[in-house]
Amino acid sequence: MADKTKKGRFNIGGWLMVIIVTILVYLLDKPLGSLPALGKLLDPMNGCWANAEPVNKDFSDGHKFEGLKGASVWFDERLVPHIHAGNEHDLYFLEGYIHAYFRLWQMDMQTRAAAGRVSEVAGQKALEFDRRQRRKGMVFGAENSLKTMEADPRTRLIMDAYTEGINAYITSLKYRELPIEYKLMGFTPEKWTNLRIALLLKYMADDLTGKVDDIALTYLRGALPKEQFELLFPQRIEGATPAIPAGTVFERPSLSIPVAPADSVAFPHFTPSDFGEPREDGKGSNNWVVSGARTVSGSPILCNDPHLGLSLPSLWFEAQLQAPGINVYGASLPGTPGVVLGFNDSLSWGFTNNYRDVKDYYLIRPVAENKNKYWFAGQQLDFTKRIEHILVKGQPELTDTVNYTVHGPVMYDDNYTDKNGLRKILSVCWMGHRATNELLAVYLANKAKNYNEFVDAIMNFQCPGQNIAYADRQGNIAIWAQGQFINQWKGQGRYVMDGSDSATLWGDLIPPHENPHVLNPQQGFVSSANQVTTDSTYPYAYNNGGFVNLRAWRINEMLGKAHKVSIDDMCKIQNDVHSYLAEHMLPGMLSYCTSIDEPFLNGLRKWDYNLSAESADATLFQLWWKYFFEGVWYPILGGHVPYSLMPLQERTMQLFLADIHPVKGFHVDGYYSSIVIKSYAQAVDSVKNIANDRGGLAQWYQVKNTSINHLAKLPAFSYDHLKVGGWGNTINAVKENHGPSWRLVVQMGKEEIEAYGLYPGGQSGNPGSKYYATFLDHWVEGKYYRLLFLPNAPQQNNERIKYSWKVN
Repeated sequence: MADKTKKGRFNIGGWLMVIIVTILVYLLDKPLGSLPALGKLLDPMNGCWANAEPVNKDFSDGHKFEGLKGASVWFDERLVPHIHAGNEHDLYFLEGYIHAYFRLWQMDMQTRAAAGRVSEVAGQKALEFDRRQRRKGMVFGAENSLKTMEADPRTRLIMDAYTEGINAYITSLKYRELPIEYKLMGFTPEKWTNLRIALLLKYMADDLTGKVDDIALTYLRGALPKEQFELLFPQRIEGATPAIPAGTVFERPSLSIPVAPADSVAFPHFTPSDFGEPREDGKGSNNWVVSGARTVSGSPILCNDPHLGLSLPSLWFEAQLQAPGINVYGASLPGTPGVVLGFNDSLSWGFTNNYRDVKDYYLIRPVAENKNKYWFAGQQLDFTKRIEHILVKGQPELTDTVNYTVHGPVMYDDNYTDKNGLRKILSVCWMGHRATNELLAVYLANKAKNYNEFVDAIMNFQCPGQNIAYADRQGNIAIWAQGQFINQWKGQGRYVMDGSDSATLWGDLIPPHENPHVLNPQQGFVSSANQVTTDSTYPYAYNNGGFVNLRAWRINEMLGKAHKVSIDDMCKIQNDVHSYLAEHMLPGMLSYCTSIDEPFLNGLRKWDYNLSAESADATLFQLWWKYFFEGVWYPILGGHVPYSLMPLQERTMQLFLADIHPVKGFHVDGYYSSIVIKSYAQAVDSVKNIANDRGGLAQWYQVKNTSINHLAKLPAFSYDHLKVGGWGNTINAVKENHGPSWRLVVQMGKEEIEAYGLYPGGQSGNPGSKYYATFLDHWVEGKYYRLLFLPNAPQQNNERIKYSWKVN
């Protein structure tokens, strides 16, 4: 009897353990709220631990793909792939496969972001972002461009091959091989499509052209007297050095310049709460080319450092592509085929953003009796409705109806207001909505053999507009302010326009060969740093979409003095942290402080104006300038205007140096004296507080805290407090999370191409790989890698080749 009792108790306990284990297995296999399935994630064989890559991992491998024969991939010591293929299909297939192999999650998330699909995998916190992307018309624009891209047999071939390569990798993946972010977020990659290539290109276009000042300028135009508004917000900064050198002779325009409508055209009144999307202050890039007449080698040197958001995995991926008729090296963009920035065996190129305005807002007047219609040219037109279905992880699907007008999508209406409270009904017209084919420009530029072929290639580069610098092995240098622009009347689109008036519609397209450009200018160099495009003699009108000048003044000053320069000289200029603003502002600011005697001022009097990483004087000046800037503009414009939409730093500097009263508009001796002294005291207090908190000097790098964050904002996969100087107003424009995303210095010698470059990150997107942030220390220290440019051949024997794939 006793034995049966013990056996019964054992059975009950055994079954209880089975039930508990079953429940645990079930729970660990299911997501818990925002958490992924912990059982799979913590599985020691297949979970997150499987992403820890051995330091000595051998990337050499054999890969078999049906239909591919005789292709090879060689990886150098930095894990840069050098892809050789017998035809273009195989080349772009392999590029797609390799991009996915190293950067799949990044490609997935960035194209989800473009399409407004982040909520599907990140939940409610991404919903506002997704709605904004849908209302911008991002997918609408990508779909339009996709039709054009797939209609051209050249871009159709490379897109299909690239997508095929990505999907070949996705199909091969097992759970343990998934990037760790998929495991942490609890989702898996979906099949790649050509639409995602178009989406990524629109994502870049939106980043570079999507933020405009129309709404704020509309408010300011109504709030300020006309003379004061023109004084503070000129279309062209006095003394600006344009990207296309002043004095360049432009060809006669083929289009008649339209006349601006009468003053009766309605500009709607806005209030401070209506501000929508302030631009990011200090955002831009640098490029320049020095002709062989100014270099030690006698060959031209091209330099480029596009300033974009800094993140990990890095935006760019270095690669060399080889096939019959193509041998190109540079920065590729994971998610799109080709090389975006770089050089081939004949020529080189680099981009900076051209801030000609290509995005306008229109005030829409719905018909009072029928909200499904709106007024245009005296007629009632139907809204075209696009139903957006937004999936939200852990939440019900959100349906958002977006109305489309003759101008474009209605971004703001009663159903969607800006985070700042904008309640006007505004439609947005953006060049990115149009059917463009920038991929064709990249494809043809990669293959171009001379200047004329390169120009033919970039005629297809329409949005975003770019200042494209050029150098070739024949000694030519050039720059094109390239993009697709509208033949507009003067001032068209600078303010929010009346969407019911047909006179405000976009007009004819300017023929791209009439875009401003110069070939082999007499000055012996070309440069751009997001400054105004041309002098006033260019026949077509365009608006200031964010032109800045401080970096351009410094670059042109240095290049103007440069004779017999070397590659090393060019690298030093790219890393220059001299503040043109401080050099010109500080002496005048100090002149008001002669009665103040303290160590801080004595340090500034001896300062070299360099925003060096360890400089405490740089910290003091930057804070002093901040408080001075606010002290000038807040009393006049109030706290209503976003900081980035105050008058430009360079305009503020000019008014200060000339003692021009910002309200009265004429010279007033000593007007700025009290502002200077008060702002200095504020800066000193801030420096002391920072020093006390840190227990030492307030070094500039510590205060600005340059950080490169993981795309998912995971601190363990991010880097902060990088010891790097500079700021948005210096050539080395490194800010908190924005700066040179790629540095290239390339000498186009007749006998040899010599190139140096890097970006802030590494080739692998895996945080568990030693190649995740390989280049970061060099980037911080201003160092470069010699780029390995292999000859176009099926066999390679170079000591820098570390791994190889033989593709059968």
